[in-house]
Amino acid sequence: MHRLIGIACLSGVVMLAACATTEDVEKAQATANQALSAAGAAHSAAQAADQKADLAGQRAAQAAQMAQTANQTAMQAQATATAAQASAQIATAKSLDVENKLAQAREAVQARLAQSGRARSAPRVARGERD
Repeated sequence: MHRLIGIACLSGVVMLAACATTEDVEKAQATANQALSAAGAAHSAAQAADQKADLAGQRAAQAAQMAQTANQTAMQAQATATAAQASAQIATAKSLDVENKLAQAREAVQARLAQSGRARSAPRVARGERD
């Protein structure tokens, strides 16, 4: 790009030299040099912008990867929480079942104790004894 601008400027200077004064040629050359310098600065700025864009793209890709990893972790946590909730429900059901069986066992023991007490007092009552 620099060469193309340089050649164009030189061609213009040669054409001007044929019909212009030395002062005009020098002004044209200075203007061409300024244009070439500005083009070089613009090219450098474009390269810097391109590098920044590449870096931004890399960072965006990293952010997307991190977001995907976070999403997967959240999904795993959700699955774990669901499994824990199911386990808690099963444990609650088993606890209720054990409590019911314990209550039944207490009732059975109390009934047997009551029956045993009546069975012991029956012979005494028959003999005329008191409790």
